[in-house]
Amino acid sequence: MPDQGRKSSAAPSLSNQPNSACLPQTACLAQAIEKLKSLHYGDQGLLETVTHGWRAVPPLRALLYKREPSGIFQPRCRVVQALVILKAYDVLAEFLATPREAADPVERIGDEVVINRAARALGGLHELHAFELLMWLAETNPLPGVMAALGGSGRVEAIPYLVAALAEDESRLAAETSLRNFGLLAHQALAVAACRSSDEAPESESRLRQRRSALGLLSETGVRPELWPVLRKLMQDRDTKISVLACKICLKSASEPERRGSVLRLRSLLRAADFLLKEEIESCLAIHFGRSAEQLERERAAKTALFGM
Repeated sequence: MPDQGRKSSAAPSLSNQPNSACLPQTACLAQAIEKLKSLHYGDQGLLETVTHGWRAVPPLRALLYKREPSGIFQPRCRVVQALVILKAYDVLAEFLATPREAADPVERIGDEVVINRAARALGGLHELHAFELLMWLAETNPLPGVMAALGGSGRVEAIPYLVAALAEDESRLAAETSLRNFGLLAHQALAVAACRSSDEAPESESRLRQRRSALGLLSETGVRPELWPVLRKLMQDRDTKISVLACKICLKSASEPERRGSVLRLRSLLRAADFLLKEEIESCLAIHFGRSAEQLERERAAKTALFGM
């Protein structure tokens, strides 16, 4: 008879059933989990753990939720990988939906790595409930993994969240990559973001970076002719970088008279530009007038060698 007076705090699982035939397998699973937690034998432990099938899910879930003050994240990232192999996406969704923010910055960094990995894994599910969870995360915790997963969804509903993430230093690169994948579908939202509140004084640094990022993405390809009038005024923006990017778009997308005007504007901006922006302007003008990127690189190399002597 089991002891009715004692209650276990552990979640019930198959491995806790009082079946003596399961004891060797239970010990084997526990050993595999210990290996998975090891920095040296973690990959071997991962392979051994998933061979136990769904019996491995409860201990994997417990490890996923376990705090790690040291910030070491590799074991829990392997847990995410194991749960994906076992198709235990409900555990990953539950984990992502559970609010957490460690007070210690080292622990928090480790948590964010695991959250990023879990978000990317959930994005691979391509189901509506997973996408809705990712959109919620984009509002509450816009980490790079969340942005990558939203971009991988291919759903246009993700675009506003990705554009908003351009204001965040940590998630900007992932959001930019995802927005590139949407191509023309993202151009309208990017144009709105680039123009919005450009006359506000003072403009916050995060807002300025978002505008620069949005305009930079548009400058990579140019825009449809009907979208250019929305961006035209940015050639006179008080931020030099914004003005340069708008001029680059003009050279790709506007009429010939306007392109001539943008050349004059770029030349006028050279005086106020820093070294890197000045190089960008010179490259833009050189390419516009028919010199290749390879020629420019050779000229820069020659100039560097000259001044280095």
